[in-house]
Amino acid sequence: MMRLKWLLILIIPLFLTACSGSQQNNSHEHGIFNTIFVQPIDTLLHVLGHIFGEDYGLAIITIVLMIRVLLLPFMVLQVKNMHMMREKTKVVQPQIDTLKENVKLAKTQEEKQEANKLLMDTYKQYDINPLKNMIGCLPILIQLPILYGLIITLKFPSEGGIDSHPHFLWFNLTEPNLWISLIAAVVYFFQPLVNAIHYPKDQRKTHYVLMILSPIFITYISLQSASALGLYWTVGGLFLIIQMHFAHAYYGKQARTEATALQEAIKEDSKA
Repeated sequence: MMRLKWLLILIIPLFLTACSGSQQNNSHEHGIFNTIFVQPIDTLLHVLGHIFGEDYGLAIITIVLMIRVLLLPFMVLQVKNMHMMREKTKVVQPQIDTLKENVKLAKTQEEKQEANKLLMDTYKQYDINPLKNMIGCLPILIQLPILYGLIITLKFPSEGGIDSHPHFLWFNLTEPNLWISLIAAVVYFFQPLVNAIHYPKDQRKTHYVLMILSPIFITYISLQSASALGLYWTVGGLFLIIQMHFAHAYYGKQARTEATALQEAIKEDSKA
């Protein structure tokens, strides 16, 4: 699940960038996807740009923060579920291993069903559900239409908006910029690293691979797109680093506390 999630993160933006190249300049006006995804992003960008005195860099930063706040409950819940499941599983692992072995040794279909039922009941008893981690893919699915809309909006901006006021800091938001692309790449080099330190050493390989692949993909895609996309990734990545660090720290501690209490409860039950 973890590998699939990060593969989607890396591949889909590349796909969207490639697809955007085939769109026409009137892409804001035709097609159900453009009506649902592109026009709302374009309108929001215009509104925020006017609010900030035609500063579309601040408008994009605001859009990033809005998206991250929207996704915050899902991301935090994913971290919580991961830590709770991992710490509780450590406590009851011997019991689970025994039940799994019983499933393997079952000689009849009835015995196998009964053994599987006992295993599922044990998962339910200790509130251990591997399927809860599937919620980790939900933020990606939510981001896809937003990212699609942003890519098309920036590639074919409507009049009187970011195309008329493209400058932010030292770069032009409507053109590729090497430095903001490299900054985004550096941010996404550290983002998997911050995640990795909260995982056991034997589970860090995927994050280490992402430390290499993510900057390469981010740099390539950013240099093929408007620099506003690099700004989007930079701000989003920084927010994600801070968010994930504190979420891991808080729920990691909470999970260890609950796992200790569970271990004590199991010991008391075994004595009774």
